[in-house]
Amino acid sequence: MTEPTADVRAELAEALQAAEAAEAEALAEAARARARAEQLRDASSTTRRPRSRAAVIRLRLGVVASGLLAGACIALIALMLWQHQRVAAQRARDGEFVAAARVGVAALLTIDHSHARDDVQRVLDLSTGAFHDDFQSRADDFIKTSEMSNAVTTGSVSAAALEWAKADSGVVLVAASSQVTNSSGARADPRPWRMSVTVTRAGGQVKMSDVEFVP
Repeated sequence: MTEPTADVRAELAEALQAAEAAEAEALAEAARARARAEQLRDASSTTRRPRSRAAVIRLRLGVVASGLLAGACIALIALMLWQHQRVAAQRARDGEFVAAARVGVAALLTIDHSHARDDVQRVLDLSTGAFHDDFQSRADDFIKTSEMSNAVTTGSVSAAALEWAKADSGVVLVAASSQVTNSSGARADPRPWRMSVTVTRAGGQVKMSDVEFVP
């Protein structure tokens, strides 16, 4: 077999060197690519972790804020209900005080000679405290005077308004009138009255505890 010439051997050597250089370059490029991939993976992992923590923090803050808002809404509703109940209770109490004063004054100004004792007893039933005791001490005189007069006095209330009130007592201003009818049926002109009536809760019932006639 004929041996390759020097030129052929030189070309083969150059080709072999070029192939080896290309292989080395390919290996180096692959190594560089792996290094870049690892760097990118590390950077991506580092970036994702803070974002994940931030998302968790935001979620927790949102849950806490929602809980606080719900609690505030519940507290506000409870406060509104309590205020409504308190106002409703005050209105009911005030209405009860005014009604007691109206009924008491109408009874006080009404007396019929034919059943004077019952009329006086009605006033006593609607009274308490010092006013009750004072009226009771003079009850017999009222009864005798009424029976002797043979007259009927009818009282009516035209207006009543609460001046002030607290838990179990209050003062009601009352505008009323009374009219006397004698035994012959003649009626006198109505007489106007203005009264300051103190009412007090006694035994579960609101009653008159003081009556003052005012100009």
